[in-house]
Amino acid sequence: MQVDINVILNDLKTGKTSRTQESLDKLNAILETRFNAGEKDYSIATIGRVSKAQGGVGTVSIRNKTGEHFRLLIDAWATKANTTMKKPPLPQSRKLDTPSDMDLLKRLDDPAMRAVFGQIIAEKNKLKAENRILKQNAEVVVDMRPNKVIHAEQVHQDVEVLPSLDGVLLQGDIEALEDAIDEDKMAQRGWTVSKYGAVKDEDGRPLFKNGFVLAIQKVLAQV
Repeated sequence: MQVDINVILNDLKTGKTSRTQESLDKLNAILETRFNAGEKDYSIATIGRVSKAQGGVGTVSIRNKTGEHFRLLIDAWATKANTTMKKPPLPQSRKLDTPSDMDLLKRLDDPAMRAVFGQIIAEKNKLKAENRILKQNAEVVVDMRPNKVIHAEQVHQDVEVLPSLDGVLLQGDIEALEDAIDEDKMAQRGWTVSKYGAVKDEDGRPLFKNGFVLAIQKVLAQV
């Protein structure tokens, strides 16, 4: 599409401070390079990350209310490239699929950690199966019979005793688990943790499924 970037850039720079004008020029150079390379991803997250890596404005500055001029410039280049500022869909590839529980388990080199996570996965699958059965057999019954007193000795309960983790994990294993969910180190990598315990990368793609962080926290609480 025929878009005169120079006219748009000069208009955006009008009345701006010298610092803002320099930032616009630097961002424009980055966008021009992407356009010439045939790139189609002009999303704010991607452009902000690339720009910041080259000493330009970052994602936060672009998203802010005061960063409208940056967004308009990005939109102009996106229009010129016959695309939009929305992140293009990722191609279907097994490499981009969320790894399964067993795939994650195979990535662990430490035998002790594999044993712990194997137990967590087994327990999770058991609970999911029980929950599925309960949903399938959900039925509401209204009992109109008179209340009947049941004495404590008449009630038989099966108690399942799970093996303790004490002695299974070495101190190094515990430190490895603590390091895996360390908030500061995740932030340094650009990772985030959802309220359901999933870990996502800086682009919002899932690295570890829901319950990953919560599971480690449960394990650490038992040692």
